[in-house]
Amino acid sequence: MKKISDKYTIYGRKKGRKKINIVEKDFFVNCRINLETDIKKNKMNIIDVGSGRGENTLFLAKKNPDALIIATEIFWDGNINLCKQLSKLRLYNVKIFSNNVLKLFDNLNKDDYFNEIWILFPDPWPKKKHYKRRLINDNFFTKVYPYLKKNGKIFIATDSSSYLKSIMNSIYKTKSLFNWLNNKPQNWIYDMLDLPYTKFFKKAQNSYRPSFFIELEKI
Repeated sequence: MKKISDKYTIYGRKKGRKKINIVEKDFFVNCRINLETDIKKNKMNIIDVGSGRGENTLFLAKKNPDALIIATEIFWDGNINLCKQLSKLRLYNVKIFSNNVLKLFDNLNKDDYFNEIWILFPDPWPKKKHYKRRLINDNFFTKVYPYLKKNGKIFIATDSSSYLKSIMNSIYKTKSLFNWLNNKPQNWIYDMLDLPYTKFFKKAQNSYRPSFFIELEKI
């Protein structure tokens, strides 16, 4: 296995105040992914990028009991909270990658491992000087393309209008790689779809900001 790269900058703190001992130690250890074996074992692999408190990870784990759900989250408080919920619900089809998702791809050979990639409410970095920190751009789509299976999908949600415009621009630039399946505005409305009510979706609702949902399919 390749050494995980340190070339990606992490903004903000990674560790919080929660302690790992609030989770069964063996359960926590077993939740951590082994990239050499876990992904290859499963016919269906789904990535939840920036899993946060784990609302979407739990949603995906229940909806896809035969799939491996990979929760990628750099902040330990979120990972500990997710492990606590997994232990409580006795869900065993989730593994945690506690680092930048781009490092996960760097640590794999370019092969079609994944059926779905979910990115719900990524940090919008609203200041123009911070736009370069945004995860989703045309380089991101180009990078993940080889790792998706045929007809593999990317699901994205955001409540940031400027980020939405940027994502749409990147979709246009990479239109030879992905089909935009729900490309009519009436099909973007997050609230109208069977999707989890995450912390950031609720924050958007409380601030009367509409949330947009995008579904892409690999060509």
